[in-house]
This record gives sequence, C-alpha cells and structure tokens, in this order.
Amino acid sequence: MNHAQPEPRKPAASRRPVKIVFLDIDGTLLPDGGDHVSEPTRRAVAAAIGRGIRVVPCTGRSTLGVLPTAEQLGLGTGSMFIASNGAVTAELTSKRSRPFQVVRQWLFDPWPALTVAMAVEPQVAMAVERVGVGWRVNKPFPASRLRGLQHIVDERVLWSQHTTRAVVHAPGIAAYAPQIEGTGCTATPHGSNWIDLTKPGLSKASEADALRRRWGIHPDDTAAIGDGINDRALLAQVRHGFAMGGAPQVVKDAANYITGTLDHHGAAAALDTLTLSTRQPGSQASESTPTEGMPTEGMPAESTPAVTRVVVAGMRAAATETVAR
Repeated sequence: MNHAQPEPRKPAASRRPVKIVFLDIDGTLLPDGGDHVSEPTRRAVAAAIGRGIRVVPCTGRSTLGVLPTAEQLGLGTGSMFIASNGAVTAELTSKRSRPFQVVRQWLFDPWPALTVAMAVEPQVAMAVERVGVGWRVNKPFPASRLRGLQHIVDERVLWSQHTTRAVVHAPGIAAYAPQIEGTGCTATPHGSNWIDLTKPGLSKASEADALRRRWGIHPDDTAAIGDGINDRALLAQVRHGFAMGGAPQVVKDAANYITGTLDHHGAAAALDTLTLSTRQPGSQASESTPTEGMPTEGMPAESTPAVTRVVVAGMRAAATETVAR
C-alpha cells in the first residue's frame, strides 16, 4: 500500500493495472445535467478501451440519460452500463428502435416513501421511473433533470406500481432523507432539493461488484472515478478509486487518489494512469468464495464477503495521492 504524502504525480510515473473502470457521468465526465463530453475525456476513454480495459458508465441517470453519453464515449454493441443508482444494468445493442437491453433491474414499492414526502412537504414534485420510456410525475420537472417523456398522473396512479427509481423534489427536502429512507428504501440526496429513491440496500457499488463477478474480474483489477455522495461506496470498494477535484471532502476521503476538476479534465488524467492488468482469469486469491447457493449478485456493499471487507478497509487507510495530467 502506498503511503506517500499527497503530491502531484505524472501519469507515466505510476501505472495502475485494471481490467474494468466504472465512470460516474454528471460532475465527472460532464457538467450536471449537461450533454457534452470534452474532447480530452473522449480521447482518454478511447485509449483505455484500446488498451483492453472495460469502460462502464455507472450513474444516477436513467437509461435514456446514459445513451447520449455512451455514444460520445464510443461505447459499442455489447458494452454495459449501470443506471438509476444501481437499479438498472443494461447492455447496448445495435438496434435504433431499442438501443439497449435490460440485463437486470431491481424494483421497490414507492408508496411509503412518497406518502412521507408528501406529509413533510405537501407541494413536493414526485416522479416514478418507466425504464426506457420516461416518467410518471405529479407535476412537470425540468427536462434537463428527467430524461424521457413525462406523463402527469394522479398521486394514486403514481405509486400504484413497483418501480426501479423514484424522485422527490422540493426546497429543503433532502433534510428529510433519513425519515424517507426509514420507510424501506435507499434515499440518496443530490443537493438540498432532490432525493433519489431506490430499493433498500441498493447502490452503484453493489451493482458494480455484481458486474465484476459476472465477468470474473479480480477485485484488485477495478477502478472508478466519481464526484458525488452516491459514489462514496464505489470509490472505497474498488482497488483504485479516483475522486474528482471538485468533489465534497467526504467523497475525497473515500478515494485512493484525487484527480483534477471537471474543467481541468480530471477524469481524463485518471484514465491515463490505467493500464491493462495481466492477471490471469480465475485468480481470486484475495477474495473469499461465497457460500454455495448464496445470491452474491446485487448484495448490498455491507454484505460482501469478509475478506473483501478487509481489503476495502485497508484501501480507506491508504494515503491519498494527487493525479496530475
């Protein structure tokens, strides 16, 4: 484990072997709610793919919000992405009418959470995701915040079906996240006025780990780049976690390295330090074998095998490095 003091380091000076890198989108690849990925970042992603590294967008955005970014990154048919804070894992296809195929999704009952949100803020705006289509909403949302069609419905219709993800939006609503999460969901605040709601125990980290296991990739051959509160568990879980320079301190504390800000193409600088691992498939020496019949895919991060938890704890203790482009 590297315990050097934080200081600028040229990418070529420290190559980090991986087989997969998970990329947050908003605040990492492009501005929140934006659509344009910078040329340096696109080049860095293309170079990583060219080295044989799997690049997987891992975001709070819906599936429809991921597609424009995936196209700019040059991700082709068969590439995977994780959307809606882990609620949906999908694979890109070559079909214009159906550009992705859902590999798996996690549903939950939004009714308890939405009723509590209405109780604490009667004017709350609420939305329930319809994967690949859009949203059922009780009032219009800005198009830049919710991608896809918005169908205004009565509240009783809004929570009549289980869903992958729901959203509540109102001034100061994030202060009530603990009460809303207490109804039996995962409540992920974004700023003070927005909360994403998903299945209890679900996160980017849990689904990233499930995808890693699906491909038989060693835990030490993983990396992630992110800037948000919903990236903390993922950055702590992977072997090489990069926090963006503009990330909150709690996010930086979860990472191994701090890269540049979005304006300084920090994601590109981090990607440039990654090289393809030569570890042979099936080499799982540092990872315990799950109990036979145990449903390892989709397990909450807190439920990962004991040896993996030790590895994560050791990573958190590692000194933070600064990655300079």
